[in-house]
Amino acid sequence: MGVSAQGPSAQSEDRLRATPALRFEALDSWRGLAAIMVVLFHAQIVSNIRLLGVVRAGEAFVDLFFVLSGFVIAHAYLDRLSTPRDVGRFFVLRLGRLYPLHVFMLGLFLLFEIAKGFVPGLVNTADPAFTGTNQPSYLVSNLLLLQGLWPQDSLSWNTPSWSISAEYLAYLLFAVAAFAQRKRIALWLCLAAIAAPLVLCLASPQGMLSAAGTGFLRAVYGFSVGALLYRLLSHFALMQGAASSRTAPASRFGSPGWTALEVLATVLAVVSAWKSHATPLSYGLPFVFAMLVGVFAQERGAVSYILRRRPLVMIGMLSYSIYMIHMFIQLRLLNLARLLDIVAGTTFVQQVGRSDRYGGGIDLGSLFAGDLLIVAMVAVTIAASFVTYRLIERPGQQAFRRLADHLFGPAVHSVERGHRPLRLVLR
Repeated sequence: MGVSAQGPSAQSEDRLRATPALRFEALDSWRGLAAIMVVLFHAQIVSNIRLLGVVRAGEAFVDLFFVLSGFVIAHAYLDRLSTPRDVGRFFVLRLGRLYPLHVFMLGLFLLFEIAKGFVPGLVNTADPAFTGTNQPSYLVSNLLLLQGLWPQDSLSWNTPSWSISAEYLAYLLFAVAAFAQRKRIALWLCLAAIAAPLVLCLASPQGMLSAAGTGFLRAVYGFSVGALLYRLLSHFALMQGAASSRTAPASRFGSPGWTALEVLATVLAVVSAWKSHATPLSYGLPFVFAMLVGVFAQERGAVSYILRRRPLVMIGMLSYSIYMIHMFIQLRLLNLARLLDIVAGTTFVQQVGRSDRYGGGIDLGSLFAGDLLIVAMVAVTIAASFVTYRLIERPGQQAFRRLADHLFGPAVHSVERGHRPLRLVLR
C-alpha cells in the first residue's frame, strides 16, 4: 500500500524507520524461563524441586511477564498509535495474540468437566462437576476476558488465564493513552505505576498476590513500569545503543563489564522474587524486573549470549502456550495417578496443598523420583506447547490479522510483518 511522501503518515513512517528493529532474543528467553518457573510453582509433586524456596515463589515471575509486555509493546507501538484506525487495529491484533489459545483451553476444561460425570472415580470427590470455581456462571467472565476484573474472590476454570485478562486491559489502556496523550505518556505511565500498587496494597497488604478481581491492577502496574522503562531508555538514546551493540565488532561472549552486570541483575531479580514473596516487599518487584529488562535489552554480556541460543529462544517462543496449557496437563497427570491407585492399589495421590478441593498432589515416596516426574511433566508440557503453538496460536494470529486488514485496511508499517519483536506474555 503506497504512502505519499508528504503529510503526518509519511513523517511518522520515517521516524519509525530511523529506529532499528530489535528482536530482544535474550528477553524472549527470559519470558520462557519465567513461564517454566510458574509451571514448577503449580506442580503439586512431592520432590526436592518443589521444596526449593525460589520455586515456592514462582508465581512472582508473572510480574516479569507484565514488565516485559509493557517494554515490548511500547517499543513496537508507542509511535504507531496515532489514529483511531491504528488503535482499532491494535485491539484486534492483541486479541488475536491471546484469545484463540485461551478459548481452545477453556473448551478442553469444559469437556473434561462434562467427563467428570462419567468417570467419577478419577476425580477428587471434593471437586464434583460444575461446582466451585468451575460453575457455568464463571464461563461468562472467562469468555469475555474479564476474569482478572470480574467481581469474584477466586480464580476459575483455567486459572492461570486471569493474567491474560488483566494484560489485555493493560493493552487497551496503553493504546488509548498513547493515542490521546502521546506527549504526556510518561506522566500517565508514572501515575499508573504509583496508583495501581497503592490500591493493590489496600486489597492485599501481605504482598502482591492479587489475581481474581483486582488482578488487572497488578498487570497495569507491571505493564506501566515496563513501558516507562522503554520511554526512559529511548529518551536517553540507550535503545539506539542497544541496536548498535548487535552489529559492532566485539567478543563472542560480550564484554566482561556487561557480563558482570547481567549476572548481578539476574541474581538480584531471582533473590528478590524469592525473598519478597508474600511480603509487602513484593510491591517493589516490577522495578527490580525492570532493571533486569533494561540490562538484558542491551544484549552485551555472556549471559545474553547464552540466552540467545536456539533452545532457550524456542522456549521463549512457546512460553504463552506453556503458560496456558500447563495447568490442564498437571491436572490430567493427577487423574492418571488416581487411576493407578485404583488399578494397582497404590497411594500416590496425597494431600499436598492446603484445601481438600485443590490440595491433591502426587507423592511417589521418594523426593528424587518426584524430581524425575517434574522434569518429565515439564518436558511433556513443552512438547505439547509446540503443537498448540503451531496449530492454535499461529493460525489464530493469522486469522485475526486478516480480520484487522478487513476492518481497518492493511497496515502501512506493520510491526508483525516488518520484524519479529519479543512475543507477548502473557503473560
